[in-house]
Amino acid sequence: MSGEPPPILLPPSDGPLIEAARAVLATPGLPAVALVGGLAVTARVSAAGSVHRATNDIDLVTVSRAPDPEVVELVAAAQGSPPGHLAVDGVTVDVIPTAAIDDEDLEGQDDRNRLFLAGHRWAFETAAEEQLSVSGGEPLYVRVATPAGLVTAKCHAVGYPSSVRRATKHGSDLLDVLRLVDLYGAGDALADAVRAAPGDLARLVADVCKREILANPVRAAHAITLAALTPTEADDVADVIGAFVDDLRR
Repeated sequence: MSGEPPPILLPPSDGPLIEAARAVLATPGLPAVALVGGLAVTARVSAAGSVHRATNDIDLVTVSRAPDPEVVELVAAAQGSPPGHLAVDGVTVDVIPTAAIDDEDLEGQDDRNRLFLAGHRWAFETAAEEQLSVSGGEPLYVRVATPAGLVTAKCHAVGYPSSVRRATKHGSDLLDVLRLVDLYGAGDALADAVRAAPGDLARLVADVCKREILANPVRAAHAITLAALTPTEADDVADVIGAFVDDLRR
């Protein structure tokens, strides 16, 4: 079909996630949603011709519908799943509602909240429709956050994780940021996109990268190595992320 996005082939292990996402998208009355998180990163890495880590859940950003039922309630009702632990065919689904924001809404917010609110909303607004599939599977057409949108959302997870997330997913979050910057940062395109984003996102992303990665690249590389199951050199991490931060601060 003319004008449709080119196919992105994901690893076979992502088949259950694609089917779970398909079930979510079939929910009656579902407003616009976009993939973020591990599956979205895998899609963007796969589109660049590389293989990425496995993931086992789906993360979505969407619009806040208050006072109408939120997306998580709609999907939970359709799937017979409790909203507090939403699962579709055994796949955990996390839903992040967002609302349109401006500088006045962000006034007085600390960096943690500013990055969460502005970053996830921007990831939602700039997401693009993609065609995802695994070999032999039916394509899924779904909006996926752009590499720049994913970096901003992932930097919130990297910079402000809960104690549980830092203990269990910090390495994989760092790996996601590194892979996206490494694959999409050439020619300043990634940094330019973030610099054009609202909400002072360029500064917020640069601050997280500096604090969580560049302040101790050896520690960051060790955490990434454990998540990737392949060696990652501290000098490579410092070079990739350092150049990205320099571009963000131009």
